[in-house]
Amino acid sequence: YGAKNWPQTRGENKVTIGKSSGLSPRIANERKESSDLGQKGRHVSAIEDNNKPQPGKAQQTPDATSPRDKTQAVEAAKKGVEAPQSSSPGTSGGRTLQPKENVADKGDVSRPATSQPKEAASRPAQDTAQAKPAAPPAPAIDHLNVPQATEPVVQELVKMVNNVITAINASPEASKFSSTVQTAKGDLDNIISTIGTLKDSAAHEAETKIKDAHTEFDTAAKELVRRLEQEMREQESKWREEYENEREKLSNSYQQRLQTELDSVKKVQEEERKNALIQQEIDLQKQYMDTVKAKVEEERSGRLSKIDALAQSVDELEKLTGEWNSVVDATLKTQHLQVAVEAVRAKVLDSDTPTPFLNELVALKEVSKNDDVVNAAIASINPLAYQRGIPSPASLIDRFRRVASEVRKASLLPEDAGVASHAASAVLSRFMFTKKADRGLPEGEDVEATLARTEVLLEEGDLDAAAREMNGLRGWAGVLSRDWVGECRRVLEVRQAVEVIATEARLQSLLVE
Repeated sequence: YGAKNWPQTRGENKVTIGKSSGLSPRIANERKESSDLGQKGRHVSAIEDNNKPQPGKAQQTPDATSPRDKTQAVEAAKKGVEAPQSSSPGTSGGRTLQPKENVADKGDVSRPATSQPKEAASRPAQDTAQAKPAAPPAPAIDHLNVPQATEPVVQELVKMVNNVITAINASPEASKFSSTVQTAKGDLDNIISTIGTLKDSAAHEAETKIKDAHTEFDTAAKELVRRLEQEMREQESKWREEYENEREKLSNSYQQRLQTELDSVKKVQEEERKNALIQQEIDLQKQYMDTVKAKVEEERSGRLSKIDALAQSVDELEKLTGEWNSVVDATLKTQHLQVAVEAVRAKVLDSDTPTPFLNELVALKEVSKNDDVVNAAIASINPLAYQRGIPSPASLIDRFRRVASEVRKASLLPEDAGVASHAASAVLSRFMFTKKADRGLPEGEDVEATLARTEVLLEEGDLDAAAREMNGLRGWAGVLSRDWVGECRRVLEVRQAVEVIATEARLQSLLVE
């Protein structure tokens, strides 16, 4: 039968002992030999038989066996031959333990035929008895297998213990160390479990500390951001308050200056008009007196023959006076129209904040009742413009910058964009660069080029061209800029109407002259 290797449950093969290795029982040869007393030579002695080594008995104790003898015993057990043993202190030197069969065979070959009776006669009575069977081999000790141990030190320790177990399994006295090895294996398993528990607790503690550090860092960062935002809001509020105060001061200053200049212009015009009327009246009276004197003298000289000529002169004088009255009325009307136009211009074009100019427009319409051009210009103004006022160029530029930032965020959006597209366009728009040109306006048809050209035109004061540029935007950019373009259109309409009315007033003043 061939030897079969039965694998252990923990991954290592058992030590296999050959079939014919070690000692095997057999029945002693029952031969009755006669005594050798009648023969010459040395006789068989019973004392020597007692001193001979008995088959199947160990010649040494485990403690007296040397490591070399143990190694030879293991190798001999693997090969199926009993290893030689050194003699104990009480045995004869130079003799080795051999199986009975081998001893018998060897004796048959080496000894002559005459010596067999002597051996048969000297064998003790116990050789005739049947030999007892040898004790069964001790069960092999399983190797230590700890798959969860990943530390190099633990793996090296397991390897060393397995080597020791292998050596013990190969030893014939493995049963003596079985309980000790099992206890050591249990203790080693407990130590490895304790190491794993300590490792897990250390990892858990480190993870807890890392989480606490992250939490503390996040809290500190949020507190820092909150303080920065609060400081920024306070600074912005402070700047806004200073800006409003300064703007109010400038507005009051400009209003007072404008009112002073208007009052002075009105006074000068009134004085000039009064002086002109007084001078015309003086001239007319002088001319009339001269004419009367001439007529009186002529009447005196011509008497009654000159009465018709005098009446004709009086008619011409009355006609001339009537013409001068119409000229004076036209001059007053023209002056009133110019004053009303200047009042509207001051409210519309020279104001820094949107100011309603309904009263000034009503006064202008009242002054120019019969002027179709002025009435048409007034009718072209959007009611929302003179009820709420129109923004100043500075406010238009400020709002354009806010609208431009929103337009840039939506510049990458398609027409049917969703929430994700809006978020992606807002993020990607932060990486877009503002287009600038060294000379002239930036070129291009994209949204960024249009915004750059519009900003340049607004800084140059060309509101009409800036509105035309923004009106050319399409998609979401056009939708976002629609309100700003509408405000620009109202401002341009009001400016154009005021310019038409001012031109008409200048034309009427020229016609009067």
